[in-house]
Amino acid sequence: MKKKIKNHMWIYGKHALKAALANPEREFDRVIVLESRRNFLDECERADKSIRFEVVNRDFFAATFGNEATHQGCAAYVKNLPEYSLEESVEDESDNRPLVFLDQVTDPQNIGSILRASAVFGARAVVVTENSSPDLTPAMAKAASGALETVPLIRVVNFAHSINFLKKHGFWCLGLDERSEKNLDEIQLNDKFIFVVGSEGDGMRRLTKESCDFLVKLPEIGQFTTLNAAQAATVSLYESFRQRSKGV
Repeated sequence: MKKKIKNHMWIYGKHALKAALANPEREFDRVIVLESRRNFLDECERADKSIRFEVVNRDFFAATFGNEATHQGCAAYVKNLPEYSLEESVEDESDNRPLVFLDQVTDPQNIGSILRASAVFGARAVVVTENSSPDLTPAMAKAASGALETVPLIRVVNFAHSINFLKKHGFWCLGLDERSEKNLDEIQLNDKFIFVVGSEGDGMRRLTKESCDFLVKLPEIGQFTTLNAAQAATVSLYESFRQRSKGV
């Protein structure tokens, strides 16, 4: 059964909100600020000049997002962007940017951080499964720091089938596995690549791992080798960016 995705979401935090306001495809139902952030509108580059901010008190923010949310005094209730498909991601055959597959990574902040790293280091999309990935949340949007506006989050039914589809379009599949004997920097990453990041506890599922052309670990110094999913993805994307930019 296909997971039902919500049509609207809250986003908060100044970077996430600024990026959303600058995105002409983003539709707003409500934009709220604290009195102390009344001038926030002047800081934003707005695609729609008709958007007006509503001043609310701290109790409203606390009731809506909880006392621990780092909302920075601004938030918006927005319509989700149109969904992007895996087929659309390969329409430009000359595009050699990687895709990032998250195999059972369920923490919204980790996914948000990976979206942010994808925006910084040039991944074309982040791919998750429909049934085991969380909905878009304010915490995810905050961690993404505006990347939701520029990096598609693609939901697919089956990772193995999706990886095989991409292989037919010239992609290599590289899975991150701390038990591998080969290091990431031993692979030339100038071609089209899929990076697969597994959950921190169990790693990649068996069928996903079997779909990989390469299994690599991240180079390390010393005995402490544990990185969370977001950190591992960020290091991998940086290495891919470094090699592509220098023609390694």
